[in-house]
Amino acid sequence: MGAGRPHNPPAGNPFAGTPFDLTGRTVLVTGASRGLGAAMARAVAGAGASLLLWARDARALERQAASLKTARRRVRCQRVDVTDTVAVRRAVRTAGRIDVLINNAGIWGGGAALRLPRPTWERVFATDLTGAFFVSQAVAAGMARRRYGKIINIASTAGLMALPSSAAYGTAKAALLHLTRILAVDWGPYGIRVTGIAPGVFRTDMTREMYADRRWMRRRLAEIPLRRFGEPAELGPLAVFLASRASDHITGQTIVIDGGASLTT
Repeated sequence: MGAGRPHNPPAGNPFAGTPFDLTGRTVLVTGASRGLGAAMARAVAGAGASLLLWARDARALERQAASLKTARRRVRCQRVDVTDTVAVRRAVRTAGRIDVLINNAGIWGGGAALRLPRPTWERVFATDLTGAFFVSQAVAAGMARRRYGKIINIASTAGLMALPSSAAYGTAKAALLHLTRILAVDWGPYGIRVTGIAPGVFRTDMTREMYADRRWMRRRLAEIPLRRFGEPAELGPLAVFLASRASDHITGQTIVIDGGASLTT
């Protein structure tokens, strides 16, 4: 994880002294105010990391930050819209050292392809793909100078499977999967590892409407080999692994975490 960094594990860090220890590292999480982003932020903080949290909802972001500060970790918040490239670059310049980026900001924007309006298509791509790229580009400059860094792109199994009513979202996430591979090749010589996580259906604000449909729930559960949906906290340990030196020889790979659903659909 780079030579010469101080190693003073904070109290309550179960990973202290192990390859999973993130003490002394700063992790930027986009879309961090709720759902999967909040869960991953909590997990990396628990492994000793300092946090930089981005989201568009400043009030929700502050609430999340307040809950994490009780764990005696350094937490900073920036109200940033990842689709605003100028704001992204400005925020990165003022943030200082960023060791790990978790590109989690994303929106759904589903709908029947025959009636999908262009503004929805463009809004999904701007957030889920273009935003992820330009945040990565801004952060990677500092990582390249230090010859070390981790970028974790949060994709989706919708980028692996052809799901109904997911033309914009599924296509954007499929492109993010391939962007992960390309950036791993381009930036590997600078010591930057680029990986991905492809979650299946997890209980978040984004999926609330899906869970309200009991017929959908029963049908979907029957397609998942483990016969249950994921919970946001289950993503945290995987984020810790990919952010830590335990995964230093992994790049360009995306790990699917979906209870086996993508194996049968």
